[in-house]
Amino acid sequence: MDFGMPYLLEMQSIEECCALAKELGLDFVELNAGFPACLVETLDPAELYRLGLKYGVYFTLHIEEEFNPFAFNTTIRNAWLKSCRHALSIAVALKMPIVNMHFPRGDYITLPDRRVCMYECYAEAFHAGVVAFRQMCEEALAGTATCISIENTNGWKTHERHAIEYLLASPVFGLTMDLGHSHGVEDADEPFFRQHEEKLIHMHGHDAVGKKHHLPLGDGEIDLAGRFAWAKRCGARVVLETKTIEALRLSISRLPKFLV
Repeated sequence: MDFGMPYLLEMQSIEECCALAKELGLDFVELNAGFPACLVETLDPAELYRLGLKYGVYFTLHIEEEFNPFAFNTTIRNAWLKSCRHALSIAVALKMPIVNMHFPRGDYITLPDRRVCMYECYAEAFHAGVVAFRQMCEEALAGTATCISIENTNGWKTHERHAIEYLLASPVFGLTMDLGHSHGVEDADEPFFRQHEEKLIHMHGHDAVGKKHHLPLGDGEIDLAGRFAWAKRCGARVVLETKTIEALRLSISRLPKFLV
């Protein structure tokens, strides 16, 4: 089972991340397009290939957390799709196995007695966006081993699960289980992951206490041994998604006791 690290705020460059990954014996670095050093528009596949060879690592990519290919505004939606196509072209050029995304929740309207999700209310327009996104990804990734992996965040709603199932029906989509996000919503999405276990290809591994996430392994309440065994059984890779170098080092020192 491969383990990797995320791009960290303390890092000054992608090369610095690669050097740390090599020092720690990790297999890959998950670039995060939300950081200036990892902006999709500035990533150079040739330079990333050079760094991968130099440090003996490969890359995955986490596209921007605000990424929304279902936006009702056509100009905004097209801009996101253009950025995503560029990200996928880089991923394909580098043979990245994973491009990770959050499933966008969309806007809510607060009524006197409830909050209404716009994507649920305008289901036809939302579904049209989902269909177009799947088609774009299938065209971009045809004949490659790269997958778009959808990460859980705050507990998927029914209409979101249906949309994700439509995407998962395509071979270019998979699932990322974020352990802390899952723990923070009392594992509300776990039945969905179990139902689609063959699509679990990626995991964000960190500990959590309640809704406090991204703790070093062993500092929280999660059954890490069980989660990592699940990842191993599914052939999923794991990002040790702490937020500091110190926490990452601590997690790696404790990792062996959670591997069965």
